[in-house]
Amino acid sequence: MPRRDYRFVQVARADYLLLRRWLSQPHVSAAWGDANEELALIEREIDGGDCRMHMVHADKPIGYIQDWDARTEDHFHDLPAGARAIDTFLGEVAFLGKGHAKTWVRLYAEHLLANGAPVVATDPRLSNPRGIAMYRAAGFRDHALRRCETGEMTQILTCAPSSC
Repeated sequence: MPRRDYRFVQVARADYLLLRRWLSQPHVSAAWGDANEELALIEREIDGGDCRMHMVHADKPIGYIQDWDARTEDHFHDLPAGARAIDTFLGEVAFLGKGHAKTWVRLYAEHLLANGAPVVATDPRLSNPRGIAMYRAAGFRDHALRRCETGEMTQILTCAPSSC
């Protein structure tokens, strides 16, 4: 049974070993790509970039979530100013398929909306049907199909106060 008391703890460099392990697992790397490249992106943002990165805790760290200004990416061009984009993954295999990710994504999106974001968006690739289904289960609605910066097709999903 998913919980409702997840904690979002800012990522620290001490988390890199765990993040590398998670990013190297097939269920994560299929959607996120190379662990070294992802850790390099985290390192670029950790000291104060726009991307806010958190470890998701349920007694212990079990996942990762990040948010950033959605309009910094072309495929989110039609979202309003202040929109936040999110990405997440569940790292601990024992927690897969139990509703945890959809629950913490919903809580995180509600937090962003309560703190002024007019909409929260995400962009899973069409090759990631589990991710798309999870975001829909968390209350996100289909917005558009668009190519992302790598040229891959993504399903843009959004969550707004009136629809999430």
